[in-house]
Amino acid sequence: MRTPDFFIVGAPKCGTTAMYRWLSSHPEIFVPAKEIHFFGADLDHRRPEVSAERYQGLFEGVAPTHKAVGDVAVWYLMSETAADEISAYRPDARIIIMLRQPEQMLYSLHSQLLYSGEEDIEDFAEALAAEPDRAAGHRIPSSTHAGLEAPPTECLQYTRVVSFADQVQRYKERFEHVHVILHRDIKEDAAAVYRDVLDFIGVDTSYCPDFSVVNPNTRVKSQAARKLIQGARFGPIRSMVPPAMRSVGRKVFEGLQGLNTETTTRPPLDDEIAQRLRAEMAPDIRRLAVLVERDLSSWLD
Repeated sequence: MRTPDFFIVGAPKCGTTAMYRWLSSHPEIFVPAKEIHFFGADLDHRRPEVSAERYQGLFEGVAPTHKAVGDVAVWYLMSETAADEISAYRPDARIIIMLRQPEQMLYSLHSQLLYSGEEDIEDFAEALAAEPDRAAGHRIPSSTHAGLEAPPTECLQYTRVVSFADQVQRYKERFEHVHVILHRDIKEDAAAVYRDVLDFIGVDTSYCPDFSVVNPNTRVKSQAARKLIQGARFGPIRSMVPPAMRSVGRKVFEGLQGLNTETTTRPPLDDEIAQRLRAEMAPDIRRLAVLVERDLSSWLD
């Protein structure tokens, strides 16, 4: 049975969902469900364990026509062990890393975690200030989001998420083929970025998907309704549903979640917070620029 030959390892809120959808539509590419996170044993995922057998079963649908098989999981990048684990599993794997200006990425991540129920501090500045407590295991929200795609508790250690230099260096030290994409590249020319990825993983570069906006900013209309929906979907009642009916149940809960969701424009990030984060991350950004051989001076402006 085929195993993944390429991995999109993160980071979150950097265009990974869009890239996943564009790649999954390609007739020569097979990618299973996003965010399964089989690798990254150091992270606290708070969700059902993914066994080796279950992970291997994700790729049962690979056909002879699929020239590339991938695994897309955004927390592989932050994990301190995933690079070694993937290297032991597939040493010749091709690695795709997607990055974004740190303060904008964190602001977007905070909004996403509020939506999914992993974050309960609505004020971004207060959430950043709570990071030391959370690194010590305190002030962790009791989440009802227990699906396989649920993020690890470490997602609340915001500045750790954007310590990109160390994260990228781990992969560049272990893998011969590492392809880095900046979020701004996608905004400027998504088609060109996509073609480069297709060339990198060795499939037909002439295929063109729908480059419509993917994963817009959303928020829940009611946190109480979100907890009720997630509690029913991932709680004890799940074990009472016959496996044959779970796909139907999933669609029902996704429909309910959709009714409780609204697309909204995120207010601009406070300039004082942005400047403070840029100053704190400046040494890391300068190291990263050397590692990826890109001009990141705009990330410091």
